Amino acid sequence: MIKVAFIGNPNVGKSALINAVSGSKLKIGNWPGVTIEKKEAFTNYKGEDITFVDLPGIYSLNPYSNEEIVTRDYLIDENPDVIVNVIDSTNLERNLYLTNLLKDLNIPMIVALNFNDEFKKLGYNLDLESFQRSLNLNAVEISATKKQGLDKLMDLIVEIAKKEKQNYNLKNVFSGDIEQIICKIRGSILAIKDGEQILKDFRNEFLIVKILESDECIFNKVKYKFNVDLPHFNEFKEEISNSYKKDVNQVLAEQRYISVDNTIKSSLTRSSKNRMDFTRKVDKILLNRFLGLPIFFILMIVLMSFVFNGSTPFIDFVDGFFGDFVSKYVGELVEGTPNWVSALATDGIVAGIGGVLTFVPLMLFLFFILTILEESGYMNRVAFLMDRIMRGIGLNGKAFVPMIIGFGCSVPAIFATRALDNEKNRKVTAMLAPFMSCGARLPVYGLFSVAFFGKQAGIIVASLYFVGIVVAIILGLILKKLNIYAGDEKATIIELPPYRMPTLKIILNTTFRRIGLYIKKASTVILGVLIILWALSYFPNNGDTKKSFMADFGHILQPILAPTGFATSWEAAAAVVPSIAAKEVVVGFMAQVLPTKSDEEEGEEKTTFIQDLKNQGSLFIDACKASFLGIISFNLHDLFSAPDEEALNEEASGVVEATKMLYKNDPLAKLRAYSFMVFILLVVPCIVTLAVIKQEFGIKFMFRVIVVMTIIPYIASTLIFQIGKLFY
Repeated sequence: MIKVAFIGNPNVGKSALINAVSGSKLKIGNWPGVTIEKKEAFTNYKGEDITFVDLPGIYSLNPYSNEEIVTRDYLIDENPDVIVNVIDSTNLERNLYLTNLLKDLNIPMIVALNFNDEFKKLGYNLDLESFQRSLNLNAVEISATKKQGLDKLMDLIVEIAKKEKQNYNLKNVFSGDIEQIICKIRGSILAIKDGEQILKDFRNEFLIVKILESDECIFNKVKYKFNVDLPHFNEFKEEISNSYKKDVNQVLAEQRYISVDNTIKSSLTRSSKNRMDFTRKVDKILLNRFLGLPIFFILMIVLMSFVFNGSTPFIDFVDGFFGDFVSKYVGELVEGTPNWVSALATDGIVAGIGGVLTFVPLMLFLFFILTILEESGYMNRVAFLMDRIMRGIGLNGKAFVPMIIGFGCSVPAIFATRALDNEKNRKVTAMLAPFMSCGARLPVYGLFSVAFFGKQAGIIVASLYFVGIVVAIILGLILKKLNIYAGDEKATIIELPPYRMPTLKIILNTTFRRIGLYIKKASTVILGVLIILWALSYFPNNGDTKKSFMADFGHILQPILAPTGFATSWEAAAAVVPSIAAKEVVVGFMAQVLPTKSDEEEGEEKTTFIQDLKNQGSLFIDACKASFLGIISFNLHDLFSAPDEEALNEEASGVVEATKMLYKNDPLAKLRAYSFMVFILLVVPCIVTLAVIKQEFGIKFMFRVIVVMTIIPYIASTLIFQIGKLFY
C-alpha cells in the first residue's frame, strides 16, 4: 500500500485533485479552511493500492494553528511514502515557501502545479526543467478540475514511492555559514543518548532547523518520546543573530524567500496579464467601505428569495407525498394488525420519515447557493466585511460564515466552526450559531402566526429572525464581559482567494454530498426520537392523547413554564419536548394532540394505486412549474411570510383552528402565542445539532449549551410576556 500525503496552502485544490484521481467526494471549495482535519481516499492504479491523505491547508510547519498541528504531526509520525505538494501555479511566490519548508522533512516529494489551464490563459510560461532543477524536485503541470496531467502525476507517484528515498540538498536554501552550524548541531545530537534515532525520527534537518527556531513543541515531543532534554544550542543562535544583526527566525525565513525568488527568476516568464486584476476590480465594489455591506445584504435577500420561492412547492409536494400517498398505502398494508402497530407504522415511521425529508428541498436549494458562494470566492469576502462587527462580541469575521449557515441549518453551522482559528472562537461561535433561526422553525412560525396574527404573520415571522440575532449578540457580549469562552477580538488575517467560475459538476457534487450527510444524520436520529415521542403520546391508553405519558409530562411542566405565559394548556407546555427532538415536529405534535375535524366525515373518492401514482407525477410536475415561476417572479414578499391561512388549514386538516383553541377567548392570546414562538426559537437545538456539538467539543460543552439554551428562552419569553401584558 502506497501512502500519499497531499499538502499545500489553503485553497490550492488538494481535495479537488484527490477527488479527480480517486473518484472520492471530499469536500472542496474556493475558500481557505475547507479541509480542517485529516481525510483519506483509496484507489488502485495499475495494480498498486494507494491511500490518499488530504491534510489541512497550511502556510508553515509551526504549531500555531490546529491545521498546522494536524499536518505536522502526521508528517513526523505517520511516515508517508510520498508528499504531493499541491501549489497554485498562478501564484508561485506564495506557494513555494511551503515547498521549501517541506524539503526539510526529507520525504520523497512531487510538486503538482495546479490550475495549469488558468496559468496558460494568462500567457505565463514555466521552464519546467529549470524549475525542477532549481528545487531538486519532480514537478507536474496539472488541472484538477479539467483532469489534465493526472495520469502523469499518478505514474510519478508510483515510480517515486518505489525508489530509494533521496536526500535533499539544503545548500541551495541556506548560506554556507548556516549550513556549517546545521552540521555542528547534527554532530552534537549524535553524541547524546539515542541521538541517531532522534535525528531519524524527527527528520534530521527538520529537527535541527526547529531547534534553531526555538520550537518548544519539538523539544517537548523529543522529551516525551525519548526522555531526553535536547540542548537549545543558544550559542549557535547568538552566532547567527550577531552575524546578520537579525533574529534567527527572520534570517532563516529571508534565506528561504531568496531561494524561492531565485527559482522563480530562473524558470518563470510572465505576460502583462494578471489573474488578480479582475478580482481587484470586483473587490473595489464588493469590499467598498460604504457599499460592501449593503450589497451583501441585498444579495442575501435575492438569494434567500431564490431558496424559499424555489423550494416551497417541492416542500409541499414531499409533505403531500408522505401524508397522502405513502401513508395511505402503508395504512392499507398494516390493515388488520393491532391498533398500536397500525398507528406506529403510519403516525410513527411514515410521519417520522416524512418529517425529515419534507425539508430536504429547502436544504438542497440552500446548499446549492452556499456552494456557489464558496466556490466563487465570495464567502471569505463576507467574513472580511463582518470582521469589525464580529470583533465587538469577541470574535472575528470568519465566525460570521457559520452564523449565515445557521439560518439554513444548525448542523452544518457547527461543522463550519472548524475553519476558525482557535478553540475559543470555535466554542463561542458554536454557542451563538443555534440562535440563528433555522429553516426547521418555519413551520412552527407558520402555524402560530397564521392562527393568531392573520395578515400580520409576515411581520411577526420577520421579527423572530431579528430576535434571534439580537439574543446572539447580547450573549456574545456577556461571554466577552465575563471572559467565558471569550474569543479573539483582534483583527484577523483573512485570505481572499481569486474569484473563480465554479463548474456545474462541482456545485452539484458538493450540494448532493451535503444533502446525503443531512439525510443520513437526520433520518436515523430524528426518526428514532419521533417513534419514542409517538409512543409517549399513544400509551398507556391506546391513543387517548389526553391520558398519555406526554400529557402527564405537560401537566408537570405547566406550573414551571407559567411565567412565560404560553403554558396555560398542557399541550403548549408539552410541545417543548418534541421541539428539542426537531423543531418541525411541533406542528405534527399539535395536529396529533389537539382536537381537529375528522377527515372521516368527508367522503373520499376511491382511487387505485396507479391513479394515485399518476396523480403524484402530475403534482411533481406542478411543483417544478411552481418552483420555476416562484424563482423568476422574484417575490420577496414571501421571503419572511407565513403561508396563508386557507392553504395551511387545507394542508393541516384544521390544525390552525385547533391551535386557536389553545387560548380561546383570551385577551392575551397573541402575546402568549408570540412568547411560545420565541421560546421555540431560542430553546435547545435539535438532537442532531446536540450530537454534532458533542462530537466537536465534548459532552461537557454540550451540556453547557443545553443549560444556556434552556435558561435564555425561559428568561426571554418571560420578559416578553410579563412586560407585554402591561400594555394590554
